[in-house]
Amino acid sequence: MSRDIESRIIDIVEGIRSSVVSIITTRLMVDEWLNATPMKGLGTGFFIDDKHIITANHVVQGATELSVVTPDGEEYEAELLGTDPEFDTALIRTRGIGSVKPVRLGDSDKLRVGQMVLAVGYPLGLLGEPTVTLGVISAIGRSIRTPVGILEGLIQTDAAINPGNSGGPLLNLDGEVIGVNTAIIAGAQGIGFAIPINLVKLSVEEILRFGRVIRPRLGIYGVDLNKPMAKYFRLPVDRGILVAGVIPGSPADDAGIRQGDVITAIDNEELTSIVQLKVHLAKKFMEGNRLFNLTIVRGRTRYRVRVEI
Repeated sequence: MSRDIESRIIDIVEGIRSSVVSIITTRLMVDEWLNATPMKGLGTGFFIDDKHIITANHVVQGATELSVVTPDGEEYEAELLGTDPEFDTALIRTRGIGSVKPVRLGDSDKLRVGQMVLAVGYPLGLLGEPTVTLGVISAIGRSIRTPVGILEGLIQTDAAINPGNSGGPLLNLDGEVIGVNTAIIAGAQGIGFAIPINLVKLSVEEILRFGRVIRPRLGIYGVDLNKPMAKYFRLPVDRGILVAGVIPGSPADDAGIRQGDVITAIDNEELTSIVQLKVHLAKKFMEGNRLFNLTIVRGRTRYRVRVEI
């Protein structure tokens, strides 16, 4: 690693450390005799302004009490404003901390495999200064199954993400948050995942505007198509979203979309990722749009279908 990159990383860490907090949750666990026992949980979050903190939904899910601990060891009460289980995102609010330096949010649509990233958080409940790990973006557009459902469009990284890191920021070397650390695969080394920040921005905007997430449902499970995948399945296109499954009775099902189709565009906007599709649907849905025109490739034939959501 060059001295220039090393100095750059040090500057980023020094600039971000006061923006990242440890999140302490309390849940009531009820045993078979209906005795309730409070259980503590730990996670990470980061300030986007002087009082709002982004974290992961699974960090705060089911919590009856929330508090945040700053790097100087001070603890403050917090309240949950809203969650988005589909994007594993939650927004909480705290007051009285005083001067706060919010993070800068980047553009996750510009990410490239091989790009260096930093994961920041409080693994294993270690308090004080947040822990920083370095890695690269290993893949983009991953889908994984978690205890709370399927997460799509994830960033895969080899930057160490350990229990307690969930909800912490994943940063590029410009010091911008490009993802929210969300998951690790048990028993696997060097495989962690983050929610792209462009999806998180949508969740936060909806929670702040409506107090909850209002999300259009197309009704597909999809993966980002790439050249090796297109070659393996002998597809005529190598960019778009490969439909891995269609939910019965969903808008996609009603429109005739099938497993194996490739969605290449929506409303004449070329698609390269499931994240891009979700962002388009959510933004237009918030503007009042309910009809969407999809371009799909099935076999060697290209179709245009209209979907009502």
